[in-house]
Amino acid sequence: MSEDTRGRVPLNEAARSRVAQGGAQGAAAGAAAGAVPGAVAGRQRGVSRRPFGLREQKLAYPDREGYHRHWFNDEPGRIARAGDAGYSQVLDESGKPVSMTVGVARGGGAQVAYLMEIPAEWYREDMAAQESGHRELMAQIREGRVPGGPTGADRQAQYVPQGVGISIREERR
Repeated sequence: MSEDTRGRVPLNEAARSRVAQGGAQGAAAGAAAGAVPGAVAGRQRGVSRRPFGLREQKLAYPDREGYHRHWFNDEPGRIARAGDAGYSQVLDESGKPVSMTVGVARGGGAQVAYLMEIPAEWYREDMAAQESGHRELMAQIREGRVPGGPTGADRQAQYVPQGVGISIREERR
């Protein structure tokens, strides 16, 4: 241990185990071998590590064959609504729901999201139904029939070219 860390309790388990493994012998051996000051004692070449600050997906989680996974924010009624739609919570190795803090909630506390999954077949059916609804809405807009739009005398305030309708160019991704 160096002079500035002597007497302090390491903050995490990894640091505690390094101190326990290296201890005073590690520091003395490192000094005798000409180790670089500040180097982590006990690190071996070839040990896998993830450097801090790399671009990575913060919510990445392994896929499950035959299922679609989605993160749901824990807002009032949202998790229950997802359950009603057929989603079930993904559980970790200890049997607890997989969750992650994703931001700040409206009340100022932590915004938590839960990982949930649904059978892939159900997900495809849901997406097809959603796409059908979008296509129907676009058809109504093209015809100048805007759902929830003005009716009666106010209908004349809308501009829809006579006999042409509204043209919309869509780009497919």
